[in-house]
Amino acid sequence: MSNATSEQTTTTPGARAYQGSCPCGAVRFEADIDPSAGTTRCNCTICKKTQWWGCIVKPSAFRLLAGEGVLGDYTRSEAGHGRFCKTCGVRVFGHGDIPELGGAYYSVNLNCLDGADLTGVPVSYLDGLHDTWELLAVAPHVDPVVAAKRAQASG
Repeated sequence: MSNATSEQTTTTPGARAYQGSCPCGAVRFEADIDPSAGTTRCNCTICKKTQWWGCIVKPSAFRLLAGEGVLGDYTRSEAGHGRFCKTCGVRVFGHGDIPELGGAYYSVNLNCLDGADLTGVPVSYLDGLHDTWELLAVAPHVDPVVAAKRAQASG
C-alpha cells in the first residue's frame, strides 16, 4: 500500500450534516462537521481507554435526535462531560467549556458516524492527560480497511 493511497482525503472540505449513533441505536444525533478542518485524539485516560476520536463543533452545530433518556454522563470536571449510551455503553459525544479549545463545545465521536469515510482527515493529538491541551502531533487518519480495499483495487 503506497503513502499516496493511504493519505488520500475522501471528505470534501466544508461543513455538512453527518448522522451518527451508538451501536444499539438508542442514541442518535446529527452534527454539522467539517472533518477536513481537523479532528482530535486526546491522551487522557478516558479517551485512550475508550478509543475516542473527536471532532469539535459549536453547540449550535449539534442536534440530539434520540436517546436523551438513556444517556449517562461521565465527567472528571465541569470542563468536559462524556455522554454515553446506558444500553450499550458506548461514549457517543461530549460537551463542555474549555477555553483552550475555544470555549463551549460539543465533541462528536467520529467512530459513531454512520457510513462516513474519514480517510485522510487530519488528526491532532492533544495532551489532555496533563490538562495542558498542547498539540503533541498531527497525522492523517488511515482507515486500514479502506486502505486495503483501495490497494487491492489498484493492482
